[in-house]
Amino acid sequence: MEELYRKYHKEVYLYAYSLCKDHHRAQDLTSDTFFKAYLSIDEVSYIKYWLFRVCRNLYVDSIRKQREYSREDISDKVQSPEVDILDQIIETEEKRQIYDLVIRLSDSYREILILYYYCGFSVKDISSNHSISVSSVKTTLYRARKKLRRELEEGNGL
Repeated sequence: MEELYRKYHKEVYLYAYSLCKDHHRAQDLTSDTFFKAYLSIDEVSYIKYWLFRVCRNLYVDSIRKQREYSREDISDKVQSPEVDILDQIIETEEKRQIYDLVIRLSDSYREILILYYYCGFSVKDISSNHSISVSSVKTTLYRARKKLRRELEEGNGL
């Protein structure tokens, strides 16, 4: 389990952060994901993708619970400042800028880009695990890259 954590904790954290955009919540999601993995490790064959699915499901569950207890819109909550751990994971300013732009993309674009570039999933893996065609994944990747390029050019004045 320790080896599994060392191998995937940064990727799971980045994915969790991309979902909630909150350092502390991302840490909680990451630890909950690995706790669930510890409880169910023998039942899973493709562990990396399973970890991401668990993380996403935990995030969705937390939103549902939060809506039950609060009438506030989740997106209106004040975001906590980024902490040193995020600075350690995303090493350069250019990578940080790109990651920040990826985070601001729509959910479908953001998830495909993060799974493909930051988590190392292939187009085929994304396709089979999301139950969509390979061509649909490729099209979404193309459109997401195009939108990201446009955002980068506007931000840099190119």
